[in-house]
This record gives sequence, C-alpha cells and structure tokens, in this order.
Amino acid sequence: MIALSISFLIVASILLIFFVIISLTFVGLFLSELGLWFSWMPLAFIIASIPFLILSSVEYPRLDFFLLLVGTLLNLISYFRLMAPFYRVNVTNRRLRKVMRTSLGDDYLNYIDPALKASIIKKVRFRFSHYFSGIHYKRIEECVTTVNDLIYKEVENESLKLNVYYPKKEGKHPIIIYIHGGGWMRGSKDRFLELRILKRLAYMGFVVFNIDYRLAPLPTLATFREIPHDNPTIREMVSDVRASILYVTKNASKYNGDPNSLFLFGRSAGAHLALLTAFSCEDKFFDMEGINCTIHDFDITGVIAFYPATDLVELDEFYDEGPSIVFKQSLYRSTGAKMEEAKNLYEIFSPICYVTEENKERIPPVFLAAGSKDRIFDVYQSEELNEELQNLGLTSVLLELPWANHAFDAVINGPGGQLVFQYMSQFLAWSITRSRIKEIEEIAVKHGLADVLSIEKLSIIQDLKKGKTKDDITNSLRKQISETTTQNESKD
Repeated sequence: MIALSISFLIVASILLIFFVIISLTFVGLFLSELGLWFSWMPLAFIIASIPFLILSSVEYPRLDFFLLLVGTLLNLISYFRLMAPFYRVNVTNRRLRKVMRTSLGDDYLNYIDPALKASIIKKVRFRFSHYFSGIHYKRIEECVTTVNDLIYKEVENESLKLNVYYPKKEGKHPIIIYIHGGGWMRGSKDRFLELRILKRLAYMGFVVFNIDYRLAPLPTLATFREIPHDNPTIREMVSDVRASILYVTKNASKYNGDPNSLFLFGRSAGAHLALLTAFSCEDKFFDMEGINCTIHDFDITGVIAFYPATDLVELDEFYDEGPSIVFKQSLYRSTGAKMEEAKNLYEIFSPICYVTEENKERIPPVFLAAGSKDRIFDVYQSEELNEELQNLGLTSVLLELPWANHAFDAVINGPGGQLVFQYMSQFLAWSITRSRIKEIEEIAVKHGLADVLSIEKLSIIQDLKKGKTKDDITNSLRKQISETTTQNESKD
C-alpha cells in the first residue's frame, strides 16, 4: 500500500509541475486552451484514489493515507487549473461584452452595413461542440481561392513574397494584411497555424494578404553575445509592411479587394509591426527605401493586434525580472542595439510613443487581445496602450482573458480563440461601416442634408457602391428623410 501511495504522489507531483507550474511560464503557451483534452488525467487519478483512501482510513490514519490524500489534493489543483478557462468563460464573456459596448457604444451592433451582417455573429458565446468538432476546413477550401508566392518587393537581392486568400463569391471585399509573429527573428507566411486563421477570415468575406518580411538574424552559440548592426531591424520591417500596403492597394481589384476598407492584423511581434506601421509618421526613421509615397497612401481602416509589444523600453525592463536572456536577444537584434546604448531607438520603435495629440488624426480604431498570464509580452503592454488611446478620445478595444498565455489563439476553437474571433468579426464590421458612414456624411453635408441620422444612411450604402450618381444619392437621402418623418408622425 505504501508503494502505491508513493506512486500516486509522484504522478500527482509530475502532473502538477506540468499542468500548473509550466502553464504559468512562456513554455506552457497552449495548455490553458487545451485543458479539456488533458483534464481526464488528474481526474482519473482522483477517482482511482478514492477507494484506496477509504480503505487506508478504515482503522486509523496512516502514512499511506496521508500520501494518498496529498496526491489527491495535488491532482485536484491540476484538474481545476486545466478547467479554469471553461468554468470562467461565461463570466469572462459578459465582461468582454461590456468592454465592447463601452468602447464602441451601447448600440454598436446597430451600426453595421447590411452587407456585412452575414459575416458576424451578433450574440457571442463559447460553444463546446465547436471545441471538439473543430473548423470545417473542407467547406472553407471550397469557398476560398488561394494564390501563393506573389512578389511584392525586391530588396538586397531578396524577393519578399505574400500569399492571398480571397472569397470565391462575387463583389468587392474588405482587405486584411496579415503580419506574422516570431520575435522579429523567425516566422513565415506559410506556417500552418496562420493558414487556419487566415483562411477562416477569407471564408467570412475578407481578402487576406499574408506577407513575409525581412527578419533579424537568429543568434548562434558563436554570435550570441554579438549584436549585428548591418542586418534588418524593425526599421526595415516597417518599410516592408508599408511596401506591401502599396502593392495591395494597387493590385486589390485582381482579387476582388476593396482598398477603401483595409486592415492590418498581426500577432505578437507582427502585432507590434502592425501598430507601428499604422501609428508612425513618414519620416527619416521609416523611409521607404526609394519608394515614392506619403502618409496619405496609407489610409488604414483599423488595426487588429493580438498580444503586441507596444513599449520596448518597458519590455526591456520586464525581461530584467526573470530568466529572459533569449527575449533580450530578440530586442537587441531587432533594434540593433542594447537599450542602455540607444534608448531613443527603443522609443522610436515603440507604437505607444506615437499616441500623441499631434498624431491622433492618423491613428485608426484599434482592437487588442491579450492574456493575463502572458510571460513573453506582458499584458501591461496592451493595457497601457489601450489607456493612452482612450485618454485621447480614440477608439480602442482591449479584450483581456484572465486565464490565457501568449499565443492563446493558436487553439482557434479554444475558449479564448472562439470569443476573441467572434468579437473581432464585430469590430471589423463596425469599423468598415464607420468608414463608409463617414463617406456618406461628407456627401450629405455637400448636398445640404447634414441633419440625416447616420443610422438612416446605412440603407443607401449599397447604392453608393453600385455607382449611383450624385442626383441619385441626393434623392435617396431625401426619400429616407421623408420616410423617417412620416414614421415619426404616425407614431405621434
């Protein structure tokens, strides 16, 4: 009995180390979202230990009873840690729903272009059936066209390429440019993880351009203590992203894309580059390497940033608090210097430094998602940026998942993945509609109809897209006013 009790305790300790302690470090990236698949292990040992606990306590408490009890308690801790996302998902969802309403307005779902309503889920919820059934990739593949390895930029004898995923259905569709993560030193547009996420967006009705960009060199044992100064840094990466925007806007029509509705979407280091590209002004630090353009060439409808780095100075300090020498290397190599040697570079490469009164007109709506347990890019990075944006009166949404680690959405059907992607679809539709309403407002003002409510202009958005004349637009607006007035009079 003693041998059995010791075995139970050893197994329980191993499970605790793996499912609890490791899950709280950067190594346990996906454990929280995969918890339901592993929860049977500690649960099985809990159930199996019950008869032995009863048997060993019949006469009086003994050592084997104590060992079994400790092992059972450790397994209970492991089990509830694995199940945390699932018993907290409904409470978290209510909080996220409140965040969306606070950030976008209580009636934000009313301001959705009718043409976009089919691509969003109005009532967001976690579905257990989807967690187990997964995504229907066969259906997605049938509805999405893929074009791979299009060259968008030639630089230093290197061809930078992108992949395109777009819906087969007719019409013009909003555009998303996706920038992969990987600590600025690794990653690729061809990773399977990205394909699952991006083809799903294409299936929802977006034209997705998935880009590669120049990367900082990975350190080796021989070069670990060296910081290369003649290799790509964040400056070149932003230049590549901007070049991809120019390419996409010029070639969007080939893939049924609408360049007037263009989003940047990035995860981790890619989220940092998306924010920095959208926020930073055209200046000597982010020159286009001979490409003739101005900031007006980058009319971005919105930015989606999952667990981004937003303040590299603060991030460098965050890495001082633990065994983060590898992450320090990613900062050194992507900036080309240590922070104490070139703090100005770390500030120039920090999106939060561009959130200023002078620059606010340039900054589009931002959608942030992050996990409270993130050990790679501290969640404070997202919280700080969100606060600064809102203090300036800019549109910013931060969905924070209390159980999630970095890259939680890699498990796209996990609790975090399901909630965040559903809310993201609402944000995309809201931002597109907001942009189109702005165009309608300008037309209304021009024709002396500034008093028409924005919600009443939604019905003519499709007419505008079909190329109606100014007279047709004016008549549509006047008709809408007349109908609204008649309805109000009948109610009275």
